[in-house]
Formats: sequence, C-alpha cells, structure tokens
Amino acid sequence: MIEGKGKKSNEKHFRSSTGMSFIELMNELKRMRVQMRYFREIQKESELLDAEYYQIVRMQKRGELTLFELPDDTSESAEKT
Repeated sequence: MIEGKGKKSNEKHFRSSTGMSFIELMNELKRMRVQMRYFREIQKESELLDAEYYQIVRMQKRGELTLFELPDDTSESAEKT
C-alpha cells in the first residue's frame, strides 16, 4: 500500500462510503469466499443427484428397472437373528 499524506483521508472516505474499514472488508470477503466454495460443492452434488434421479426415471419408463419383492414371511427371518 502506498503511504502518503492522503492516506488518512482515503481511509476516512472509504469507511464513510462502505460503513467498514478496508481490513473489515477484506475479512468479510474472505468469509464470503469460503461460503461460496461450500455453495459450489453443494450445487455440484445437487446437480449430480438431479441427473441420477432423471436417469432412474428414464430407466423406469423404459421398463429397465426391476422391482425387488419382499419375502412373504418376514417373521421367519426375524427368528433366525
């Protein structure tokens, strides 16, 4: 940063126009960067889940998915455990 006679005046003007000091602004931007990174990761996961869902729906419409049938007598398997 360039030091000079107008430094105090510039800081005062910056604070009055933004409501925060330059350091406070930098810290806020760093926090926002971390939040944006997490948002991008969540967005990618959401897009992947959407793609998988639509693929399953397409397969189901084409009859490519088989349904699993549950055994009729579940009490027998409960006694074995």
